[in-house]
Amino acid sequence: MRTAGIGVLGLIGGLLFAIVLQDALAHALTGDGGTPSVLDMILGPLLPAFALLGAVLSVWLDRRHRRTRSKDTTDD
Repeated sequence: MRTAGIGVLGLIGGLLFAIVLQDALAHALTGDGGTPSVLDMILGPLLPAFALLGAVLSVWLDRRHRRTRSKDTTDD
């Protein structure tokens, strides 16, 4: 249950990071005109990619942290 919760938190964090990054990149790369189609192709997959990356990274970091803490407590 802990792993699922950590994964959901990482998913939400990845989504928020992607939204902020998309907004910053869109304002920086576009002028007064519309969004070019190439930029749409780059910015489009950012949301799901960073959401998945956030979920995987958070679960990996949590497992690594738990493994390190369990080694520290057994050595005493």
